[in-house]
Formats: sequence, C-alpha cells, structure tokens
Amino acid sequence: MSGAYLLGLGGTISMRLTDKGAVPVTGAVELSETVAGFSGAESLALVGGSEVDFDLWERLIARARELVADGADGIVVTTGTDSIEETAAWLAYRENWPVPVVVTGSMILGTRHDTDGSANLADALAVASSGADVDPVVVFAGKIFDGREAVKVSGVVRDAFDAPGRGPIGYVVGGQVQWHRSPARGKSHGDPTGPIRPVPVVLAALGDDGSVLRAAGDGQRAVVVAANGAGNLPPKQAAAAEDLIDGGGLVVLTTRAADGRVAPVYGYPGGVVGLVEHGAQLAAGISPHRARLLVTLGLAQGLGNDELRALIDSEARA
Repeated sequence: MSGAYLLGLGGTISMRLTDKGAVPVTGAVELSETVAGFSGAESLALVGGSEVDFDLWERLIARARELVADGADGIVVTTGTDSIEETAAWLAYRENWPVPVVVTGSMILGTRHDTDGSANLADALAVASSGADVDPVVVFAGKIFDGREAVKVSGVVRDAFDAPGRGPIGYVVGGQVQWHRSPARGKSHGDPTGPIRPVPVVLAALGDDGSVLRAAGDGQRAVVVAANGAGNLPPKQAAAAEDLIDGGGLVVLTTRAADGRVAPVYGYPGGVVGLVEHGAQLAAGISPHRARLLVTLGLAQGLGNDELRALIDSEARA
C-alpha cells in the first residue's frame, strides 16, 4: 500500500440533519470520494464526537499501526470536533508515528452544500501526503496545529481550533503545505498493560466547598483539577486536595486558562505555592483533558506516583 489512508470515526463531517437533530450517516469510503487522492478508506465507527471513548481509540491505534506496517504514507482520521483534541493527543502519546497522522473534521454538516468538511479533508490529505517528520497534528480551517497543543475554542464557528499562546505550526494554502515552526518531536509513552480506567477531572469554582473534589477522588489513585489561573484553588477546595494527597492520591493541577500554563506564584490560602509544597503535581502547558489522558495511560501501565509525576513532567510545555 502507498498513499494516504482515511480512517473515519464519524462526527459532523459525516452528518445530516434529521427531525431529531444532526446524526452521522456518511461513512469514510463515501467521504474519501469527495476528495481525490486517498489510497483507501474505512469507517471504524459512525458516532458523534462525544461518543468517542478509549475503546474506540484503542481500535484506532491498532488499525493505524496495521496501515503503517502495510506501507501507508500517511493517515487521516475524521472525527467529531468534540473529540479532535483528545484523539490527536492520544495518538501522540501512544506512538512515534513514522508517517504524518492528521486529525480533522468539520463544524458544518457534511451533507450541506456549504460544509467546511471538504476543504478540511483536502487540507488534511495534503499534510498526510507531505512526508513531513511530525507528531500527530490537527488540520482545521487551513491551519495545522500540534496535536499536543490544539484546543477547541468554539462550539459553533468554522474556525473552531487554536493553540492559545502558541499558534499553528503551519498552514495549507491552495493545497500547498507551509510550515511556520517545527516543534521537536515528543516522546511516545507506549501501550496500556492493564485495564484503562479514566481518571476524573474536577473544575475549580469560586466558593467551592471541596465536596465534589472529595467525592471524585474517593477510591481513585489520581484526580486532575482544572484550577484557576496559575494553579490556584478556593481554600476549601484546596483543603480537599491536600486531604487526597495525604491519603496517598496524586492531585494533578492544570488550569482553566486556555494556554494551559501554570506556575508556583501565589502564596495566599489555596494558592498554588502551598498546594505544590503539599505535594500537588503541576502539569505545565498541559490542558486538563490531556493531563487526564496522560494519567489514565500511566495508571493503565501500573505506574506509581513518582513515575506518574515524571510522565507529566516529560510532557510539560512552556
């Protein structure tokens, strides 16, 4: 096999409008016929973005590996935009792919005459066929984003993805791929060796009494917190985090801020300095959902807390 291959998971690019709302109906083979140049296509699923789960990601990883072994020059994955950033990150965390792997989709139903799906798919094919030495990327609205940085910044507009504080790594203009910057390739972290049990993510909220965090962390090895700003929590929520740490759990501090940057700056009650001194782990430059993927993978590999900390630090971004 040569050329770029399309793997479809569904999403808006595959949808049409019904009297009960938009639903996926168009498979990957039919999608591939709208853009010339794919060497083949198949659907692994036909679901909405929020239906994507770890089982489907594992099927995606397995099939992509088979295609690479068979000689595919690149892989394009179409999925719902709700799942694009996590799908790209999971692909990046699991494997150092020897060919370009590109994740895309659309914000406008694929069956509409004005869909952005065809343009996104053509751009994704151009990147997948470029032979570039890159980690998995997100291609959307003519922009190429590092799969470890892409964030969905709108639920409705066409230009729905960005990498806040970092920007795209390239563009597709008139079918030509133009690289803006070349981030160093990241380290892959291998396969789960045991069951995948997703860890919870808890959102910081002013005046929070800590009860939600306590409940989420009960019986869990780790919990990810989307904190305020640089990694700060309301005092009672911070107390709950410290209790979980005292009980042997790992509390991973990310931020609600779009660029993902955290730092031990603030020393007031609930501030990030005190939390880090108590044993919380900062996930610098890693979004809450990506931190969840990392910790979930590490736990599925049987890693202890110190090893989980090292795993998170290995993905830290300035």
